[in-house]
Amino acid sequence: MERNTLWKCEIMNGQRVICPFFVVIILLLPGCLSTDPISNQENEEQVIELNVWHSFAAESKEQATFESKISAFMAFNPGVEVQISAIPYPEADQQFMIAAQGGEAPDLVRLSSDQLGKIGDIRVGGQPLLEDLRSHLTPIDRSKFDPRALNAMRYEGDLLGIPASQDCLSLLYNPILFDSAGIEYPNENWTLDDLLIAATDLTSGDVNGLALPVKNAYWWFGFQAGFGGSLFDQNGTPTLDSNGSAEAMDWVLNLELEHGVVETGTQTESMKTQFLSSKAAMIVDGPWNWATYEAGRIPIQQVMLPTVSETGERVAPLVTYKGWSVSKQSLNKEWATRLALYLSSSEVQKEFAIETYTMPTHIDLYEDTEISENVVISGFLDQLMEGTPAPTTRAMAMVYDPLVTAFENVYAGEMNSSEALSLADAALESDLEGLS
Repeated sequence: MERNTLWKCEIMNGQRVICPFFVVIILLLPGCLSTDPISNQENEEQVIELNVWHSFAAESKEQATFESKISAFMAFNPGVEVQISAIPYPEADQQFMIAAQGGEAPDLVRLSSDQLGKIGDIRVGGQPLLEDLRSHLTPIDRSKFDPRALNAMRYEGDLLGIPASQDCLSLLYNPILFDSAGIEYPNENWTLDDLLIAATDLTSGDVNGLALPVKNAYWWFGFQAGFGGSLFDQNGTPTLDSNGSAEAMDWVLNLELEHGVVETGTQTESMKTQFLSSKAAMIVDGPWNWATYEAGRIPIQQVMLPTVSETGERVAPLVTYKGWSVSKQSLNKEWATRLALYLSSSEVQKEFAIETYTMPTHIDLYEDTEISENVVISGFLDQLMEGTPAPTTRAMAMVYDPLVTAFENVYAGEMNSSEALSLADAALESDLEGLS
């Protein structure tokens, strides 16, 4: 039929005749009314379903904030249904790889920068597991993020995620215990010597001056950098035994073994318990536990980690990034990317920061008064700027296993730190060669 009339119809010889009766009959035929079940079925088929995996702790403020944002996204986009599933953060990369290899990967998954390094090389049917988002983000989209954060989500040039948050360790303390001992509060001019003196003076009875897991490599990374060492050189070659690394290991382990300012056998969970029960005056911890300490009515305060007198360098904790990655197998990559951008947007990051002390990656939020005037968030952002960004490489993802052995050997007195780190470095290089 012609666009300008419903009263003409085409016949075989090219002539046109008026066909009003024919049009009326057609309109009355079954299937031509908008309320017909076929039309409803077509509308239902237009619903976009997204499966999202997150790794926020169960019943946490982070999970509650995340779920509220998912609800808001669906309200703004009524044609999109989002199904969410929780997975433990330490297992996120492994569970995703297993699901992807079975063809059951979610559309969107929350991963850290070091987890991207583990996933980046994996292929299924010759295809990577994650979508390269460079073509999905405009230059304006990319310019909104801290370049360090955006770069952390790249693997060999591919942009495998959108950075939604960043975090690192810092020095937290209980001012009540300092007041009771008559000791001045920590400040940004402290050296490690000042930290050790204060921790020694605060250790009395069932109270320890400091709490941190001395055999955990993640806590050691910042001290290694402060003593002048590094995990890798500019080419990505492991340098676990670089100059200063052994001294950093000795200093951290001796907090427990020699000085006794850290309770014997302290682990990540027990250190939280110690601080919550006012059995530790200071703790090296991240913003992710701040709300827990507040809920425990600890008048917690934060300051940047000290400098190392021998080098003049500040203890530079590892800065890690978490963001949203789109599965290569997703049938709705555009919508998955839209959701990832929304969950990483300035609006959502700001709410996460204020509600949960999650550190933002949007540049505009660094200057936002509600962020800059919040002593907790601004304090951790200051620490972040002094930190060491974790490289997004396969080697970074593999560094922990050989270091676990190294720390255990030195802690048990079976070898010195130089020997243990040299063996760890050789083991990591061997593991990497086995992948090539």
